[in-house]
Amino acid sequence: MTAALIYLALMAFLPLLYSTAKSVSREKLGDRIFLKTVAKDYLRTFPTLGLVALPLVLFPSAAKAYLIVLHLVFAWMLFGDLWHVHLFGARAGINTWYSMFVTTRGEIAEYIRNNMTPGQWLLIGFVYLAPVAAIALWLPPLALGPARWPLAAGCALLAVPLVRNCFKKGARHKPAYMLNPFVSVFYHYFLYTRRYRVLLKQIAAHAAPPFAGIVSKLPPGTPQTYVICIGESANRQHHGYAGYARDTNEFTAALGDVIGFTGVRSQYAQTLPSLEKTITFATDAAPELLYKKGSIVDYFKDAGFKTFWLSNQYALGEEGDTAITAMAGHADESKCFNFSAMKGFESASSGLDGTLIPELEKRLADPAEKKVIFLHMIGSHSAYVNRYPASFKHFTDDPPGRAHLAAAAKALLNTYDDSIRYTDWVIAEFVKRLRARGKTDAEYLLYFSDHGEDCFDTTDDKILGHGPIANEPMTSVPLQIWVSDRLKALRPDLVRRMAQPKAAYRLEDLIHLAIDLASLDNPDFRPEKSLFGGAA
Repeated sequence: MTAALIYLALMAFLPLLYSTAKSVSREKLGDRIFLKTVAKDYLRTFPTLGLVALPLVLFPSAAKAYLIVLHLVFAWMLFGDLWHVHLFGARAGINTWYSMFVTTRGEIAEYIRNNMTPGQWLLIGFVYLAPVAAIALWLPPLALGPARWPLAAGCALLAVPLVRNCFKKGARHKPAYMLNPFVSVFYHYFLYTRRYRVLLKQIAAHAAPPFAGIVSKLPPGTPQTYVICIGESANRQHHGYAGYARDTNEFTAALGDVIGFTGVRSQYAQTLPSLEKTITFATDAAPELLYKKGSIVDYFKDAGFKTFWLSNQYALGEEGDTAITAMAGHADESKCFNFSAMKGFESASSGLDGTLIPELEKRLADPAEKKVIFLHMIGSHSAYVNRYPASFKHFTDDPPGRAHLAAAAKALLNTYDDSIRYTDWVIAEFVKRLRARGKTDAEYLLYFSDHGEDCFDTTDDKILGHGPIANEPMTSVPLQIWVSDRLKALRPDLVRRMAQPKAAYRLEDLIHLAIDLASLDNPDFRPEKSLFGGAA
């Protein structure tokens, strides 16, 4: 019985022990608040131990089978939790699980290929299977005798707080769930299904009321075409326009009238939580507006625009829909062009953002007087080398300030910068297509990235990518704007304000910027939340 309990305790406490070891320091050992928080975390994990030990006590004759099944079901999550602590220094949170639940097998395989070595896989395989052999071969039969029922009662009492919170009305994600591998996967999936399935039904049913009272500041009958490009995993610190030593923005710079803005930051370093705020009126203070109000797509539709959503992000399929794909489905035309991850493969010949260039041309030719075209790009999502064609392999020297990195790290960082440069070329090609249409339309192109990426920006020995434990490289995002001469002539006030942008801007407020650039107004629009502040 002792060996079985030690095993269960390791399963319950190991990620927490590792997380504590990663975060502790001499200064923190003297911090009473830190020590109190850590103590609470450990106390909250004990009910889990009681819950998983209870079947062991009640059915000792099935101990081997129970422990083997428990290990096979939950050990993968334990390893995932430990890997998350190793990369980010903290346990996996709710946004991590949401991202896991809506990702594809191809994307998971790609992440593994780029973040784990064959040696690490062999080690994990051994650690995963070795306990099964040990339990089957060496675990002695459990003989509890008269202590069985008192021990069962103790385990049940220990599990009461955990079970109580599971059924507590209105309970949100509690630390007790997040701090143990035995129930958090089920609890987080329950949260996911409860939140997303209800939310997606509301969005799909157009449950939010239409936006009322939208007026335009432009003369009636003015043709309008606006293009909003959503990038992926682009760190502003790797953009030439923002001061990076490499010229990763040579193509938009050559156009002469694409303006890049610094000081823009995403609150999140994951696509779903970022875009759920960015393209809606939802905020951290009012998250319910995600479904109580329409999205940016609905806003433009209610303003009389024909809307298009063209995506080069991974296609997830009907069962993998997210709030983003549900909102995109409200567009007059919503189409995805990247099915590589759905098929379980990816290469540099599939899923390139250049695919969107001819698709943009087709929609620009649409006869609608007013239209908005959303282009959701794959950007610089790992693996970076798959984000651009071989002809765009450009950087081969030592990355700026990174001469001390290992050769493999330098090569990887070069591919990241190449992906940023390729995205810049694609954006420049979008602008050229808009320019070629003549001078009659009021037009703008707005490009931003959903979040950044940490590619050896804070560590020399590993790539952090992006995740729920966000740092500056993961939240520093590029934002570039091109405005047509016609729109400039119609909106001299906008031109003046664009010359004085805010020094710091939250991507959460971007919907107000898009509305401001489109010369629209209604009670939902908050001019002070635009990148250019209030009206002139």
